Amino acid sequence: MSDVEPSAAQRLVLARVADILVAEGFGMPAASVVGVAGRLLDQCLGAAPSLAAPLTALLDEMPTDGLDDFVRELAASRPDDFAVLSTAVVGAYYLSAEVRELIGYPGQQPAPLSVAGEPEYLDMLARVYDRHPGYRECP
Repeated sequence: MSDVEPSAAQRLVLARVADILVAEGFGMPAASVVGVAGRLLDQCLGAAPSLAAPLTALLDEMPTDGLDDFVRELAASRPDDFAVLSTAVVGAYYLSAEVRELIGYPGQQPAPLSVAGEPEYLDMLARVYDRHPGYRECP
């Protein structure tokens, strides 16, 4: 994770804002229900630490009331800040095992290479293997 971690108060604000961006519906839970402001946010910021500082700064300026209007205005007039907020919320949301199960996404799975199904790949490897190594020390 980055050096900047959201405070407990910022996480509460994020949970409220996250439900504006990802509300419950169509059989899917709201963002706060799956815990986007907790461990999932930590995972998201661990994967994208460059989001941490701008996200915490943005959370500090959010009003106590009128969050819906603030988010609309943010999307309309400050698209870069809105991108930080929405990326963090949606990124954390899709890290939820519950959400991935509901959408039928098991996560990244290994895809073994089939020798029979990839003859061009094998031909390419043979050419690489057969050519002169071409190794030389860097100056």
